[in-house]
Amino acid sequence: MKNSPDIWSLAFPQTGFAEDMSLIAEEESRVENNFGFKLQRYSYPHAQPVEDIGIVYFTPATKSKAASIELRYCLVGNQYCNNPACKNSGCEIAAKASESAKVPVVDMISLSFQPGLLESFSKRELATIFDDRTNKGFVKTISPCTKSKIALEQMIHQPYTGILKNIFLQSKAMELLIYSSDQFISNNQDDRFGCRFLTHDEDRDKIIKARDILLAHLDSPVTIKDLARKVAMNECYLKKGFKAMFGTTVYDYFQKERMERAKFLLYDQGLSVSEVAVKMGYSCISHFSTAFKKHTGLKPCELLR
Repeated sequence: MKNSPDIWSLAFPQTGFAEDMSLIAEEESRVENNFGFKLQRYSYPHAQPVEDIGIVYFTPATKSKAASIELRYCLVGNQYCNNPACKNSGCEIAAKASESAKVPVVDMISLSFQPGLLESFSKRELATIFDDRTNKGFVKTISPCTKSKIALEQMIHQPYTGILKNIFLQSKAMELLIYSSDQFISNNQDDRFGCRFLTHDEDRDKIIKARDILLAHLDSPVTIKDLARKVAMNECYLKKGFKAMFGTTVYDYFQKERMERAKFLLYDQGLSVSEVAVKMGYSCISHFSTAFKKHTGLKPCELLR
């Protein structure tokens, strides 16, 4: 916790909450003067309604030190390392976790892009990327998109060792830098989103509102037509804009969040498969089981073992 008090305080503003946390696993990989990865997993007594959050740090070059970039993330309540999928994938964190209890977890992830990696870019290129802020540096809070969350989960559960592990982690870190760039890099908005209409705040707000409607109705699917009507946007624009901003289709985003909610109800709340199927709006348990396995690679009942 001492290594990331800033993101910790943003994710958990509750006074005294940190005292209830317990470090259960820690992992670190590093390529000297090039790239660093650190994962700290904490358990805590009761699940909290906290959203995943990230922070980007840019430190400018000085006479004695080159520029550096660091990404930090806090992922809450969506890691299930006691299930067979994690164990069969060779997940090192799963091997270190408790075998007897199902506990909520918080993952703190730090990714550092160090001088050896950034020196391939000229000072002018860095100035362009960071909107001429290379002499000042900055700290920016970011919200991980769906693609970012998938990349982070892949880093946590990666099956490699040695040099392959470092190559994999570094490649995923570069992906995260790209996926997060629209939130802190100042460039042409047409190029950033790939949709000219998203250069307008009003249209971006409509896409965000559509996302919020989906999250509020995970138990009752909303059609694209109804969603477009609710946010007063053309269906085609809604589909294109949603994919540009969140990196996935409306349907795939809804299904992923729906199944994540189902995992929480099964794994953390201990509800039965039939109870979760009903809560998620499925009239047929077999349809729910098929959708769940497609998303997670597991049958719902396997989380109950």
